[in-house]
Amino acid sequence: MKVSVIMASFLGMPRPNLEAKFKRAVNSFLKQTYENKELIIVSDGCEKTVNLYNEFYSDKENIKLIPIPKQPLYSGMMRNIAFDIADGEIITYLDSDDVIGKTHIQTILDQFNLNEHDFVYYDDYMTLNKEFTNLHIRKVEPRWASIGTSSITHKHPKNLENGRWLKWTTGYGHDFQFVMKMTSLGYKFRKLDKMPSYIVCHYRDMDV
Repeated sequence: MKVSVIMASFLGMPRPNLEAKFKRAVNSFLKQTYENKELIIVSDGCEKTVNLYNEFYSDKENIKLIPIPKQPLYSGMMRNIAFDIADGEIITYLDSDDVIGKTHIQTILDQFNLNEHDFVYYDDYMTLNKEFTNLHIRKVEPRWASIGTSSITHKHPKNLENGRWLKWTTGYGHDFQFVMKMTSLGYKFRKLDKMPSYIVCHYRDMDV
């Protein structure tokens, strides 16, 4: 079973070392123990993203780049476009300044029964230091200001009944709205018992 990891990338935000963090995120994808995977990077009008891809990753057959014009803040367009070219039966997400542990994808697939559920969600980690030795577990539930792209994995819309209606919207809270769209369409879901290893690397005024 193939897994498509979607990453929206805009490296023009006023935060430090975004280029290095982008490479850190992509490299964490490459280090996954699960082999049948692809990374789809959607460059949100970002020349830095395109340049980094061309320099370091254009030779990787399982990494695709889609450059598009700059979108509005909190736009869902990047992920909707990625749906159109994703080959995987399963879709999951990775932010360009976060990290996934080596067994992240495998841990999800070990617990995702495709015959019983259409999407799963799970707690994630927040690193409190640059050495990644102090991790805080964030308890996640499908409610406003709790769940986001770091905590969901779902079947590709093409494999879902009425999947053509499963689209990302634009606006603040679009990640929660996407989850609510899945529930409103009647998709079956569960919370995973064993946490995967998605590590959020920024919160409030701290950035690692």
